[in-house]
Amino acid sequence: DILIIGTGFGGMSAAYEAVAKGRQVTMIDKGAFRHAGAAGFNWDVIATWCPDEELYGQETYVKKILNQQALYNADVTNPNADLGTVLINRGQVSPVRNEDGSIKWYADFPFMRGLEAYFPRHDQDQLVKSAAVTVIDRTMITDLLISDGKCYGAMGIYLPTGDFRVYRANATILATGGTTWMYGWSTISAQTFNSPDNTGDVDIAAYRHGAGIGDSEYGAYDICTIYPEGLAYGWGTILNADANEHEMIMDCNGERLFTEEEYDLSRFEAGDRAYFNQELAKKIVEGYGTDNGGVLVDVSDAPLRDAMRRNIEVFKKFGIDVTTTLVEAAPEMYEHGGTPVIDDNLMSEDLPGLFCVRGAGTAGMNGGSCVTLLQRFGSYATRCAIDYINANEAPAAIDWSSAEAEYERIHEIRTRKASQGIRPHVVRHNIQRACGECLGVYRTKEAMEAALAELRRIRTEEIPNMIVTNPTLTYNTEWKEAIENYNLLEVAELSVQASLLREETRGAYLRADFPERDDENWACTLVGRLKDGKMTFEKKEWPTIAEWA
Repeated sequence: DILIIGTGFGGMSAAYEAVAKGRQVTMIDKGAFRHAGAAGFNWDVIATWCPDEELYGQETYVKKILNQQALYNADVTNPNADLGTVLINRGQVSPVRNEDGSIKWYADFPFMRGLEAYFPRHDQDQLVKSAAVTVIDRTMITDLLISDGKCYGAMGIYLPTGDFRVYRANATILATGGTTWMYGWSTISAQTFNSPDNTGDVDIAAYRHGAGIGDSEYGAYDICTIYPEGLAYGWGTILNADANEHEMIMDCNGERLFTEEEYDLSRFEAGDRAYFNQELAKKIVEGYGTDNGGVLVDVSDAPLRDAMRRNIEVFKKFGIDVTTTLVEAAPEMYEHGGTPVIDDNLMSEDLPGLFCVRGAGTAGMNGGSCVTLLQRFGSYATRCAIDYINANEAPAAIDWSSAEAEYERIHEIRTRKASQGIRPHVVRHNIQRACGECLGVYRTKEAMEAALAELRRIRTEEIPNMIVTNPTLTYNTEWKEAIENYNLLEVAELSVQASLLREETRGAYLRADFPERDDENWACTLVGRLKDGKMTFEKKEWPTIAEWA
């Protein structure tokens, strides 16, 4: 009945809802099931939800640049409103406790309650007990199955063998997570602790088929330790500090960066990431940052999360005692927008049959989604997909030409010859370096224009000469990386172009030449489209619905 691409938070929520409705589900994941994406990290994940039904729809996500009708629909029809009970029923535990044994809430506000150390692997274990769920992992989706303008499934490579597979479905749900792997480069990884598999494959497949892609300029950031370089940007090695742990953040001289005399610290503590990142950017530009554009982190007497406190011992193995030494950190992008524009039912406006848990217009300036929204949107996407299936008859015939064309495309990449060939990892690093200079929390016109020129050079000079040195089909990771680079380059250019076009400061970054928010001209979503082989942009305004006026 339903094909779900992605087995993380959003995909699991969608699948649980499908099982509850008696539908058959196939779930696809590029990584190993239970070990892929943010859900696969399986530690220090914070499950959040709104505990007060009267406050549904009043959260900070509701801005003029969002599809408020979709948010409202997902909220008022949410069968999993009490997420705490839902998680317990799926086998969750609450290991982080107060001394008296009571639950230690990570966040406890009227509009948001958060539980630290939520283990999504328990959810996945419980989910696959259902006979209605089939999981196919280690499978890279490279394109959507489009027939007569509608989505009837997807296709891609089973990575262990290189077999090309096509998955036919009455409805398809996209839940592949934030695409951050184009942002920066630091010796062994991108400047992100998100999964290297998140390269925007399905988002860009939709884009190639004419779907509008929105929110590409937005990213969500944390402060992540970058020293020593071999431990940089790794989930198991970071000493993370964000708006909630502002006490840890020091300037280049070792002094508190944010003080109550200068800032409204309650906004940081309530999770106002946009405010935090913009003020952080100002401080770094004013000369309080390190030479690498970062800050220093002090964990000697700070509210470091329990899961990260364990990493103190990891640093000691490298001769670094972080309890007595300040460690350098920098903003890393853990979430990114750039997803298909959706209607009020989370379905792509351009490709009927494709539903998006993270559709453009659902999280906007926050840079993507969070566990709170993914839980709601996952189940809502499934309910909408079932309504779509019930209202539409199966086609009499399928046009398989898109599958034939995709087979030819990906195998040409694998077998391509070039006199001065360029390896895929070199192309990837060049994309990352270009974006690392311009897509951080502080953005300048000069840096973005330089990055755009570099990305266009990569498109014309490097991509056509990118070669895979070994044409084997079996676990050919270089072939996988080469295919991903096509998607990553589109994600990067959409992001830089949209950032240049939006001449204001909004969301999680500060635009140097336009430091103020401009609702008169920019209270909209920027939508990128591929028209006649060229990237174009248009503004889309979302109406404010009466219930949230």
